[in-house]
Amino acid sequence: MKKAVLYARVSSNRQEKEGFSIPAQIKFLREYALNNDMDIVEEFVEAETAKETGRKRFNAMVDYLQNIEGEKIILVEKVDRLYRNLLDYATIDSIKGLAVHFVKENEILSEDSRSSIKFVIGIKVLMAKQYIDNLREEAEKGLNERIEQGYALYPPLGYTYGDDGTHKHAIIIDTERAPYAIRAFELFVYDNLSASAINDILYNEGLRNRDGNKYAVSTIQRIFRNVMYVGDYMYQGKYYPDGRHTPLISRELFRLAQEKLNNANDTTRQHDIEFPYIGLFKCGVCGCSYTAERKVKPSGKEYIYYHCTGKGKIKTCKKESYISQDKIDKIMAEILKGLENIPQTLIDEIKDTLKETHDLKNNYSDNAQKNIAKRINEIDRLIQAGYQRMLKNNNPMEEELWNNNYKQWRAEKEQLRIEQARIDKADDEYYKQSELILKFCKNAHNFFLKATPSEKRTICEIIGSNFIARGKDIDITLYPVFYDIIEMNNAKASGKARFELTETQSEQQKRASKKALNLNGGTDEARTRDLLRDRQTL
Repeated sequence: MKKAVLYARVSSNRQEKEGFSIPAQIKFLREYALNNDMDIVEEFVEAETAKETGRKRFNAMVDYLQNIEGEKIILVEKVDRLYRNLLDYATIDSIKGLAVHFVKENEILSEDSRSSIKFVIGIKVLMAKQYIDNLREEAEKGLNERIEQGYALYPPLGYTYGDDGTHKHAIIIDTERAPYAIRAFELFVYDNLSASAINDILYNEGLRNRDGNKYAVSTIQRIFRNVMYVGDYMYQGKYYPDGRHTPLISRELFRLAQEKLNNANDTTRQHDIEFPYIGLFKCGVCGCSYTAERKVKPSGKEYIYYHCTGKGKIKTCKKESYISQDKIDKIMAEILKGLENIPQTLIDEIKDTLKETHDLKNNYSDNAQKNIAKRINEIDRLIQAGYQRMLKNNNPMEEELWNNNYKQWRAEKEQLRIEQARIDKADDEYYKQSELILKFCKNAHNFFLKATPSEKRTICEIIGSNFIARGKDIDITLYPVFYDIIEMNNAKASGKARFELTETQSEQQKRASKKALNLNGGTDEARTRDLLRDRQTL
């Protein structure tokens, strides 16, 4: 008996249902082998598409046939079961001593086959490939047309496919899950909860996936980035505004979610690394901003460099502008050494100012939060009463009135919740800033050495402005009060008479001095000495 291998394949569940099932193919080929005195020594079965090369069982069969000697036979139902691309056809054709029996088509392809048989088989492969290519092209045309008409693809949580009156396969609101998607946004923005915590809450409130289980946390995380919830959509990297599907949330709520995700106001973070000085320094040659760049040496040691973006008219400054973050840290630390002995009078005044602003903040936020909460309760009562009235009267006019009122009440309530979130965020930022200022006053130098990147940036913004970089040096214009403190400490160190702070510390008049100190990297002693001499002369 001749030895043969059997190959059976389906490319989709639909083919399985339409009579191309693997068991049917195997039975058909086994009967053929029995009737033709063949012994099937191996069976290679898979359920994958043949429009692409690289099928696992197909490759295993090729390896098996190439490693055996003598006559080789493949039993397969039809041409399109074995290959639908030219590369697979060439691979099979290259196996020496191989005969392929296309049982259903009653054709045998081997080295001894007539050229007409080979031609027919080749044409079938080409036609199959053309068919697949046409299907793909038409599918892409259909998708592109659908996209251009305003119909998004792939509904996220809260949406599903359905008939919207003009399209039978449109994306419509999933009435069962849409409230959970809205609630996810509200919990994320207003209650500041993580995706994992939100997932637990929604599950406890009844949200289930199609299998009746809890959703993956990644599904909840993707919700907050998806523009479909405000009525827009993305396709192949292109943004399409105002799709045909109904928005679930307001654009303002979505904007707050993005702000929370992206830290939109924090320009110091790139590539998951915080750069404290990015955007703070300007190039002294061309005036462009400095950016940061992370470099890893062959030894594995990591360095962060800052340099001019080189977008100005003078292009040569970019190469000459590199300065390491370590050097900037060192320069700033040297400057802050001069601020080690901040007078208690100044610290007390800062505390009094913080207390005053804290009282004002509390008065505003307490009153605002009370008024907002009161109005939200009123809206909830209006919604409940309106809904009961609509159910009781049971007429179309009352239902239409209820729908219109509900939309307005819902929009107002969402705006009030947004205002609540803004106040809460402002409170948080106030306390963070207050704590940082007090730590800075107690020991500016040591605090800077241990500070986080964002704290270092804030310290820089506290003490001065006009941060200019020229090659390996930096110039900083200190605010007058810090100039006075450095000058006072220098006077003490030199043993001179006691130095008094200027009128900037007067309780009667808190106006800034007209002068400020420019420090070139804290190391240009001659320049600093000249400035101090000029100040004393004045």
